[in-house]
Amino acid sequence: MIQRQQAVSRVLWGTLLANSVVACGQLAYGYSSGVLSVVADGFHSLLDGTSNIIALIGIRVASQPPDADHPYGHQKFEILSAMAISLLLFVASWHIVSDSLGRWNEEGSLDPHPIGYAILLATVVINFLVYRWQRSQGQQLKSPVLLADSDHTLSDMVGTIGALVALFAIRNGWPMVDLIVALIIGLFIARAGYKIALQSAGVLADRAPIDPSTIVEIARNFKGVRDVHGVRSRGFGSGVFVDMNLHVDPSITVDKAHRIAHDVEEKIREELPEIHDVIIHVEPDGTH
Repeated sequence: MIQRQQAVSRVLWGTLLANSVVACGQLAYGYSSGVLSVVADGFHSLLDGTSNIIALIGIRVASQPPDADHPYGHQKFEILSAMAISLLLFVASWHIVSDSLGRWNEEGSLDPHPIGYAILLATVVINFLVYRWQRSQGQQLKSPVLLADSDHTLSDMVGTIGALVALFAIRNGWPMVDLIVALIIGLFIARAGYKIALQSAGVLADRAPIDPSTIVEIARNFKGVRDVHGVRSRGFGSGVFVDMNLHVDPSITVDKAHRIAHDVEEKIREELPEIHDVIIHVEPDGTH
């Protein structure tokens, strides 16, 4: 568990560094040129960095071992971090959309410097590499906060591509495209926030991470198991908890029934390594 949290933290630190670099470049160019879409994308990158810090704090708390007040551990603090990221996305979206609409009727000319193309192209490449890295590590480590942050990075990459389109349009005499692209970026950020919030809410509401039929199928293959019911699971990542009812021959000894339950538990954890603990209630067949 601790090794997983450390691995997640390393990815987040690397992502924070990348986001800080691209945000500084985008904001410096966006404000100096007056291109709203680049400013919006710069704030998006800056927000990525802020979400990385929130995630690091959440991971730090989530890595704490179980205690008397939290016997199941502190993993859900990681989910709270993901929810905080979604809230930041909504706030950023509101500011970008309101700024875009506020400048809709303003008149003025923009003359962006060609260096903007280099900055935005470098940003797209960096974001793409970070996204692939986060997604791969998030799936491997089964980390909701990394997967949430990878969606954030993907939305940032799409926004940067839009800013590139806006830059091209401005230099060709279509300044209104800048506002349209900024507006689209804002809405895209809101969509990413909604998706993260929905996924995180499912975990907080103890949505079943494992199909009960999968566990039933594993348990029924054991000799001596006559019925399986009441299978429930909750949690996420490598911290999934399962409880279930196992029916056995009522004539066997308690010791033998215990051995069957132990063997079933070991097999379930072998087949489904994301399961952290299995609680099995053994019942004599015919009582259910």
